[in-house]
Amino acid sequence: MRLLYIITEIGINHNGDLQIAKKLIDAANACGWDCVKFQKREPEKAVPEEQKNVMRDTPWGRITYLEYKKKVEFGKAEYDYIDAYCREKPNAWTASPWDVPSMEFLLEYDLPFIKIASAGNSDRGLLKQKPAAGIHRNEHPGGDRQNS
Repeated sequence: MRLLYIITEIGINHNGDLQIAKKLIDAANACGWDCVKFQKREPEKAVPEEQKNVMRDTPWGRITYLEYKKKVEFGKAEYDYIDAYCREKPNAWTASPWDVPSMEFLLEYDLPFIKIASAGNSDRGLLKQKPAAGIHRNEHPGGDRQNS
């Protein structure tokens, strides 16, 4: 039985660029790590109202925080690509949902686990999705994998 399951936190460090995401997946794979984890959110829901129009310096210039968050989010096409790409490696992938629509989106994929975003630990709507997702507390995703 394997005692260690190493997860690489990619989060949104890809800046909405699939090529950067691929490089981060490749780096995790080269290190022999088991899983890469992204973050998934609906910016309109996840960004606090008082933060939406705050101006930020970003790689795309000075834009609102909401615009920035929209630019770094991956959608279905990108996650379909990530899903196929990780299966070729083989690396598992997952993401932390920040809201109910993101949880529902992630449930369309065969993920080894879903880690609720820390910011969602008190979000009752998000936490109520746990039983519907078949998620059980204390399950370990890598417990039955063989050491390679």
